[in-house]
Amino acid sequence: MASLAADACLRLNRAVITLADRSRGQAALIDFCTEVDKIEGVAAEAMRDAVTKLFEHEGDEAAAWHALKMRGFYFTQEEVLRGCKRAAKTIEEILLENS
Repeated sequence: MASLAADACLRLNRAVITLADRSRGQAALIDFCTEVDKIEGVAAEAMRDAVTKLFEHEGDEAAAWHALKMRGFYFTQEEVLRGCKRAAKTIEEILLENS
């Protein structure tokens, strides 16, 4: 999840840089935004699988606390990815308004 979030942030960074550099064109910018959206989709599926696995096996109290902590971590990562997706959509809206 953290790796996917970092990858989405990197693509978003490239999109912002490309937004300022008109010589690269809109196609490259749209590609970065599309990649962010795809990464968010992959991460959402990975998060659902991970949370499901955390709660599949019943264990002792320590296992339950670990599952809750990891669930919190996964949801935090998901929020980062959702933020990247919202930012990518905003960049796409900027392109539409200025075309």
